[in-house]
Amino acid sequence: MSQGSARIESPEIIRNLRGRFVAFNDICRNTLMAVDASIKRTSEWLKGERQVQLKLELRKCENAVNLAQNEYNRVKFTNAGKASQAEIDAKKALDRQKRKKEETESMLERTKKWATLFDAEIEKSHASVRAFSIQLDGTTPRALSRLDTMIEKLEEYFGHIPPGKA
Repeated sequence: MSQGSARIESPEIIRNLRGRFVAFNDICRNTLMAVDASIKRTSEWLKGERQVQLKLELRKCENAVNLAQNEYNRVKFTNAGKASQAEIDAKKALDRQKRKKEETESMLERTKKWATLFDAEIEKSHASVRAFSIQLDGTTPRALSRLDTMIEKLEEYFGHIPPGKA
C-alpha cells in the first residue's frame, strides 16, 4: 500500500468513523462542562458556604468560651481561694471551649488559604483545558467536513463501479 492511500470497500467504514468521532466530541464537551461545573461548585463552597459556616461556628465558640469563663470565675470566687472539684471541672470546661475555638479559627484560616491555592492551581491547569476546548472548536467542524467529503466521494466512486467489481 502506498502512503496516503487506503483500501476502503464501502463508505460505511467512513460513516462509522464519523459517528464515533461525533460521539467522542460529545463526550469531550460534556466532560469539559462537568469539569467546569465541578470547579465552580468547589470554589463557591470554599469561598462561600464553608467560610460562612466556620464564621458562625467561631461565633458560637466565642460565646461558649465567654460562658465558660464566666462560670469558672463564678465558681472560683464563690469558693474564695479553696480548690474544689467544681472549680477544676469549670477550668476543664473553659480549656475545652478554648481548644474548640482555636480549632475552628485554624479551620477557617486553612479554608481561606485553600480557597486562594485552589484558584491559583485551577488557573494553571485550566489553560490546558481551554487549549483542548479551543482545539475541539477548531478541528471538529473541519474534520466532520472532510469526512463528509470522503463519504460523498466514496459513494460517487462506488456508484460508478459495476456490481460485483468492487
